Amino acid sequence: MKQTQIHKISKFIASLGPVGYLPASGTWGSLVALPFAWVLSGSVFLPLLCVLSFIIGVITIRPLIEGKEEKDPSFVIIDEFMGQLFVFCLIPKDCINFLLLIFGFLFFRLFDILKPWPASFFDRKVHTGFGVMMDDLIAAIYAMISLAFVVIISYKI
Repeated sequence: MKQTQIHKISKFIASLGPVGYLPASGTWGSLVALPFAWVLSGSVFLPLLCVLSFIIGVITIRPLIEGKEEKDPSFVIIDEFMGQLFVFCLIPKDCINFLLLIFGFLFFRLFDILKPWPASFFDRKVHTGFGVMMDDLIAAIYAMISLAFVVIISYKI
């Protein structure tokens, strides 16, 4: 396959088609993940989709950033998609509701923007597909922990 075809396919997948070209594309990438999180919550398919998205993200981002100055182009949103899904991986099906989706979304966007350590390390120092995906995975872990507190408080567990 020609390099340009690989680049086009990678760009299409990493941008989730046209979604990556919308204004505030990272936010849209996270929003696209919410229906998947709702439907797949509490099943083995949600973590499987996270792992698959992570692997596909690493692979598709590589040709998009190799030799380029910009190491995390704004149209690349598969990382936000994967991170947002990951936030809900440990939430039981009977706990998931619209309000919890909103909290999970807000926590993830907050930590994705703030990039607390070690997310900031991957964002600034690891300029590979792996680095792009890892900073969102770490933001998702912070969001997941925050969301767990919301679940514990709201369900008085």
